[in-house]
Amino acid sequence: MSRLDSAIRRLQAQRACLDAAGHAVAGVPGVLFELGLGNGRTYDHLRELCPGREIFVFERQVAAHPDCVPDAAHLYLGDVLATLPRAGERFAGAVALLHADIGTGDAARNARLAAAIQPYLPRLLAPG
Repeated sequence: MSRLDSAIRRLQAQRACLDAAGHAVAGVPGVLFELGLGNGRTYDHLRELCPGREIFVFERQVAAHPDCVPDAAHLYLGDVLATLPRAGERFAGAVALLHADIGTGDAARNARLAAAIQPYLPRLLAPG
């Protein structure tokens, strides 16, 4: 499979998962968290999928398309291991959906990052 076909398949799967998750939490009150802004594609999709919901974005350094950058009140800028605990104090039990798209091409590094953020998630997520 070509890298192009692989990218297309990954993006289609990501959209399908986001759509399913958005519908699953339609009746769950709370905000959305986007861990990793990247170029802003999934953030933009979440805005369309869940209109009226506040979306808080966590990003080390913004490099997204200008139309896909949240305002300062909805952006946690810096290392997610520093910003996520701070957000936990404010949003305990109030996050209806958390989409994490953070990582690199290094599987071992990604596993360490996932393990490091995992302890914060149960406290953040809303019931249901």
